Amino acid sequence: MDNSNKIVPPHLNAEIYRTDTTGTTTQSYLEYINIHSDGSVLVGSSELTGRYWNGGASVYKSIAEAQKVPLDEKPGISLASGTADGCFIGSSTKVFLCEDSGAVSVWANNSEQQSAWNLWKEEVSVSEHDNAALSVDCLDPEHQYVTAGADGVVKVWDINDLICLRNYRTAHSLIIYAVAVRPKSKTSFATGSMDQYVTLWDENTEASVLDLLKNDCCIRCLAWLDENRLLMGDEAGVLHLSDVRNPDDVVKVTQFPAAVHKLVVHPECDKVAVCCDNKIVSVCDFTENTESKVIYHDRHMHNNYVRGAAWDIEDKKTLHTVGWNGEIKAHSVIWD
Repeated sequence: MDNSNKIVPPHLNAEIYRTDTTGTTTQSYLEYINIHSDGSVLVGSSELTGRYWNGGASVYKSIAEAQKVPLDEKPGISLASGTADGCFIGSSTKVFLCEDSGAVSVWANNSEQQSAWNLWKEEVSVSEHDNAALSVDCLDPEHQYVTAGADGVVKVWDINDLICLRNYRTAHSLIIYAVAVRPKSKTSFATGSMDQYVTLWDENTEASVLDLLKNDCCIRCLAWLDENRLLMGDEAGVLHLSDVRNPDDVVKVTQFPAAVHKLVVHPECDKVAVCCDNKIVSVCDFTENTESKVIYHDRHMHNNYVRGAAWDIEDKKTLHTVGWNGEIKAHSVIWD
């Protein structure tokens, strides 16, 4: 069958774009949420307008303020690409952002500028990842941070000048989805990759310390329960638990119906929020004997993929989640 009549000649296609009247309405796909100890909230997003996929981040004074923001409000920080992860740097007036372009940037609140248009200013930005920067964690608050990207590279940064102190160029052979700094350490961290490995590193050495897991599918996320126990979520929806003191004994603790995207450990107990590649939010309770129990399960608050979560600073039994529906939701989790 001749399909030539369905093909738009290139010059006509260009004419369509020249006369395109795509509206300015932006649909925000919220990617992550972080809550500072003073109650400030950082929310990052990718933004789809139809022809462009930009991104941005916003910082709010409280979770209540963040929940009142209209879905179509522009972010306080506008980026030329999406952002997959970000964090506060010390105080709530400075943030570190990972960008899909491969750039990492530091933004500061310009408190001396009264105009709302200039509230946040980019202090420094560098593009050293050859693909999207996907994950960031803090090694030494206000001094050193570590990022991992889709280029399979891990970088340790001096945050003051945004200089790469150590570059693990061959850290993994495929995309690195997650980096997690070991609690009570300023040098040790773990990475999880599409090459199916979970690897432990030390910033003082050029080579990896050891491989904690060789999985049978892609590793999507990591979270430390304490300085010895590491949770690992994979593409098959399986949650693994490894103890660095006995790395050969990796336990499969539970399984979810979709790939595990995000793990957020409660700062005061072994409760872990789990977000998968679906609209379900779960909370698991982990005990010392590696058993887990789902104590909370919700599939109705979000109508699109859930991407990020953070525990409330004041109400310890409240979990806040964000997702591609553009909304921030609060979950009341009950336990003894």
